[in-house]
Amino acid sequence: MTRANGYAMGEGAAQLPSYAVRTSARARHARLVVSPREGLVVVVPNRFDPRRIPALVESRADWIRRAERRIAEERASVAESGGAAGALPAIVNLRALGESWCVIYEPTGSARLAVRNLRGEIVRVSGPVLDEAAVLAALERWLVTRARAEITPWLAGLAEERGIEIAGVSIRSQRSRWASCSSAGRVSVNRNLLFLPRALAEHVLLHELCHRHEMNHSARFWRLLEAQDPATARRKVELRSAWKYVPSWAQG
Repeated sequence: MTRANGYAMGEGAAQLPSYAVRTSARARHARLVVSPREGLVVVVPNRFDPRRIPALVESRADWIRRAERRIAEERASVAESGGAAGALPAIVNLRALGESWCVIYEPTGSARLAVRNLRGEIVRVSGPVLDEAAVLAALERWLVTRARAEITPWLAGLAEERGIEIAGVSIRSQRSRWASCSSAGRVSVNRNLLFLPRALAEHVLLHELCHRHEMNHSARFWRLLEAQDPATARRKVELRSAWKYVPSWAQG
């Protein structure tokens, strides 16, 4: 993915917002996506003429401003621990699990960071805790561990209840997807799914299980998903702004 600054052409030309360009083999048409994590992304199909992109961005300038304003308002409305990007969190809210972990930092003489779960949903991080980058990396590993311990059996249970076979589950840090399913039946889940409300997170898991029957987003696929989750239409809308639930420290 490449990032660029564009300039509108013609009389009264103004600087376009910074944007990234992502080529997708699955895309049929160029489209714009604005997310809290990546900002403005122009998704284009293979062999799309990149010279057309600045004009496309310029033509959607009003929509881009509205989308960016909406995201700013949504992020402000959600009180997340961690504050500004890079700050260490004091509380980690894992809504999908109904957990709220208090994080305590204990500097010690050890050269290695240790992360340990204590009773009462307390996470203790000890060692060289002034090394912010190392602490954030340790917390991200802790998050993957929680996701692997909880999402794997959760997804397996949903699959078993529906008589659906899956080849396995991977927990990853994905940039633009909450989850995906391969044609071989392996489901990859974004660790940050844990931050979403439980009903929304379960909808994502059901979405991937339905791909075991339909590896596309055809009308038949959506009928299958709606049979599993009657609130599918509402969930699709909620997912558009679901990144608001993910704190800044976990978006690295």
